[in-house]
Amino acid sequence: MRSIIILAALFLPSQLAAQDVRSLGEATSPPAALDQIAWLAGSWEGTGLGGESHESWLPPVHGQMAGIFHQSNDTGLQFYEILQVVERDGSLVLRLKHFGSDLRGWEDNSAGSALEFPLVAIEDNAVYFSGLTYERAGDDRLNIHLRLHSDGEARIETFEFTRID
Repeated sequence: MRSIIILAALFLPSQLAAQDVRSLGEATSPPAALDQIAWLAGSWEGTGLGGESHESWLPPVHGQMAGIFHQSNDTGLQFYEILQVVERDGSLVLRLKHFGSDLRGWEDNSAGSALEFPLVAIEDNAVYFSGLTYERAGDDRLNIHLRLHSDGEARIETFEFTRID
């Protein structure tokens, strides 16, 4: 019994940390620059939301990183996201917009309609945006943890990616 407790104590913290999604609340984002997250650049594929997921990021250019995400399942392509991480007020903000498989936007066309995830913290191998965590799980592995809300309930969806470039 003691061995089981010790094993649980060793593995449980890493499992909890792996799904750590934080909120900024009323706090201010910490100072940060894009070079701190440049490791994200590249193409990643994996699973999430019950299907296949792909996410690609370009290296930082002129104060921002651009990315694209697409989600598919057995019936086909479900949606796209256009992503950007921008430097704002000495920190970082991840912004995104959704598009259906026909490229019809889910949000309106105004720049102000983008969903925004302000930076909460950057630690060893993780970038914490409010409601969204990018966790480097090795040189070629990336986990993304996203807080989703549905019918008044919150849950964490984890995407597990492998670098493909």
